[in-house]
Amino acid sequence: PAIAAFSSSPDYPGDATTVGCLARAYAAQGRPLDGLHLLRDAARRGSPPPADAAADLAAAFAADGKFAKVSATLHLMIAAGCTPDNVIYQRIIHGLFGRGMGEEALRVFREIKQRGYDINRIMYTTVIHGLFKMRCPREAQQMWDEMVDRGFEPNEYAYCSLVSYYFKAGDVGKACKVYNEMLEKGFEQTTVTCNILIKGFCVNKRVYDALEVFEEMSIKGIEHDVITYNTLIQGLCRVGMLVLALRMYEWLASSSLEPTVSTFSLLIATMCKEGQMDAAVDLIKSMRAKGLEPLVWCNDSIINGFCKIGRSDEGMVWLASMLKNNIKPRQETFNTLVESLSTSGRGHDALLILDIMFKVGFEIGRLACTILVDKLCPGNASYSHQLDNILASGQ
Repeated sequence: PAIAAFSSSPDYPGDATTVGCLARAYAAQGRPLDGLHLLRDAARRGSPPPADAAADLAAAFAADGKFAKVSATLHLMIAAGCTPDNVIYQRIIHGLFGRGMGEEALRVFREIKQRGYDINRIMYTTVIHGLFKMRCPREAQQMWDEMVDRGFEPNEYAYCSLVSYYFKAGDVGKACKVYNEMLEKGFEQTTVTCNILIKGFCVNKRVYDALEVFEEMSIKGIEHDVITYNTLIQGLCRVGMLVLALRMYEWLASSSLEPTVSTFSLLIATMCKEGQMDAAVDLIKSMRAKGLEPLVWCNDSIINGFCKIGRSDEGMVWLASMLKNNIKPRQETFNTLVESLSTSGRGHDALLILDIMFKVGFEIGRLACTILVDKLCPGNASYSHQLDNILASGQ
């Protein structure tokens, strides 16, 4: 409100620096439209839009996917005799790639090249990273070669994009080759670059290689952060190495770092998968003691885990707690609970869960229905009648 009153005041100075600061503040607050109105007002008073402010507004609009407003910002600059510079276009291209509009980003890039803009290393790096995200490695490599041919050495961000892409593509050898080339160019290993390496090895189930990088970081004095630990914990869980994953969690817990929801999630799921339910429940209690709430699917994992080891009564208790807290389990979780209760001869409980399942809008699965009918109906008129009523209400 103060900014709006200031801009509409008859004593408004129209100072370009002041206008730029205010417009950038609007962009930072997520209010780029107010910033654009401020620039328009300033332009009418004879103050051209500052390039840095216009860049911030264009970037904010691009991040929100409001590309008509991006265009309006650029037209305002051009109309005021202020030519948009590389920074503005770089941020627009970055925003387009971020919104999954890669083809439009490339169109803008080609257009400014044709207009004679001096494409710098930052612009090339933005496009290379975007092309890798689009899964266009050939085009990204061509852009890389063009950048090098023009005398621009790839920066660390460009190298990391290339390393990440090759890891995701499953080409571990190529990823390591590019990583080593980056180091040969004089870039130092950092927590960020080591995390990329650890993640790449884990994605490709090369956890021992990832652990070697972890140890190498300690030897070289490179700090581990929460991402380092989380990535390794998740990688170890995915290959079934729960003991090592728990050891990594203990190291994290004993450090100055705080575990996050991601730290706990796959540990809990893996424990449930291996039937270690008491340990999984204790871990959730540890989460809550730290003020963290488990993801919804962690609760589903707990219920499924209890059913898997024949403790469906505890699964029912957990389900009741979820419903009490307005947390909706998955349809598959209901079916698993119905199957487990039916198999263990707990007909009334199975029918209770089935009734709740229908009330929350889910359908019974074929297997759960078959087990339920097979276990409850033959020779038991009471169960048969109760099941008929529940099935009728669920249709």
